Amino acid sequence: MKKIIIILLAIILAIALALFLYWYFVQDNLRELQITRIENQPITNVIDYDEWQRIQQDQIKLFNMREKQEITLFAVGDIMLSRTVERKMLEKNDFSYCLSQVKKVVESADLAMANLESPLIDGDPILPYTMSFRADPRSAEGLKLAGFDIMSLPNNHLKNFGDEGLLKTFEYLGKNNIEYVGAGVNKSKMINPLIKEVKGIKIAFLSYAYGPTEYSATVNRPGMALMDLAQLEQDINSVKDKVDLIIINMHDGIEYVRQPSTHQIDFAHKAIDLGADLIIGHHPHVVQTMEIYKDKYIYYSLGNFVFDQNQSLDVRQGLGIMFHLSRDGVTQVDYHPVIIEDLCQPNFVSGQQADQIIAKLGN
Repeated sequence: MKKIIIILLAIILAIALALFLYWYFVQDNLRELQITRIENQPITNVIDYDEWQRIQQDQIKLFNMREKQEITLFAVGDIMLSRTVERKMLEKNDFSYCLSQVKKVVESADLAMANLESPLIDGDPILPYTMSFRADPRSAEGLKLAGFDIMSLPNNHLKNFGDEGLLKTFEYLGKNNIEYVGAGVNKSKMINPLIKEVKGIKIAFLSYAYGPTEYSATVNRPGMALMDLAQLEQDINSVKDKVDLIIINMHDGIEYVRQPSTHQIDFAHKAIDLGADLIIGHHPHVVQTMEIYKDKYIYYSLGNFVFDQNQSLDVRQGLGIMFHLSRDGVTQVDYHPVIIEDLCQPNFVSGQQADQIIAKLGN
């Protein structure tokens, strides 16, 4: 019996040894196979030189595209929606009527901006030649439908209907998703600058006007930004390190005079000295001469864009400008001259009529 047990144990040990040897050689072969496969495979987490060059070139292209990125700003002068202009829109039952002929160009721009020369508030009709303006609040719908995004508010008619007229103007512009610059419900809430970022380009808009002290915003009174050089310096310094471009709106000058005043020139030059990139002016109701100062454009007055004045051809002529902007400034300007028809409706002109208006920029 003892002999049988010894034989069985020997058999079991032999089987165990055979299994161990089989497992050992199989695992060894598998390891060799895996090593062979790994050695024959490319190392995928290391980029070869050609691939690295391609990636670098793509990154350079993206950087250059960013640097060359351009946007467009369409800017015009005075838009006054009161008196005969309001009557025309009511007769047509169409508050987009006045801007219907220029809509395609306005809305084609990335941003479109104008000076709003009349507060938006309900009230009695304003008679022709009256110098206090009030526009039907529904006029804001027409501005938005035409493609305008920003209204510069500082001007001599901003408070024709007092604080209430100004506050209502804020309200109706807001309801139509139109932003404004250069005014506020009080001094601490003054929207000046208005900062916009379009296609990665940051622009600070600042707006100012000449005017009496009582038009300015205070701690407890709505108002506008006046043309004060100390305030201009403070405003520009507060944003020039945060944005790519600074654009100034200036409502100033002598009405119906085609040459800028010393006050206009001094303010515009100071703004550029401080870091502004472009100056856009309005108020004189006629197109004034322009200037290039330190390689920056100054348009002292773009004239009327929507107005019921008709005492001369000069006041019916205006200029819209499509500015092409990069991070480095203005890269191109396209002029869009207009003549106002039907006492309210700007129409783009070409040929000799256009040349006559554009020529006013130079003399």
